[in-house]
Amino acid sequence: MQVMPATWADLRVRHRLGSNPFDPRDNILAGTAYLREMHDRYGSPGFLAAYNAGPGRYEEYRATGRPLPAETRAYVAALAPIIGRGDLAAPVTVATADPLAWTRAPLFIVQLDGNPGAARRQNDGTPAAPSAQESARDPVLPAPRSDGLFVARTDTAGPR
Repeated sequence: MQVMPATWADLRVRHRLGSNPFDPRDNILAGTAYLREMHDRYGSPGFLAAYNAGPGRYEEYRATGRPLPAETRAYVAALAPIIGRGDLAAPVTVATADPLAWTRAPLFIVQLDGNPGAARRQNDGTPAAPSAQESARDPVLPAPRSDGLFVARTDTAGPR
């Protein structure tokens, strides 16, 4: 079971466990003892949230109403129906990622000022001096990108 190092150290002393938190016997004894303590302190399903987020974080949630992390809310929502007797006082909202969000996202970043810096050239092919607007731009900000996917070609021979 997953037990934080400081919690393991405390449980190890109180329950006379060995020094290895990964020893199966000691790990299971420590984990179940900790779950029992959380259940005795917070009831069901609060003990699940306290186990997942930590008792301090769960107590803060109870005292101030500060939302528990999405991971904890999902954990409680998944396990509360399985353990039974865990009437949720309020509906549990679980934040999930939209698996199709990428299909609605633009393919490329849009340049905000519409100034194609890479395409701006003098007639002889050398880069032109920056405009007054570009000179006044905050030097910490990155220079604008070209308006296309690739840098403008200088030769007119066509694709190779």
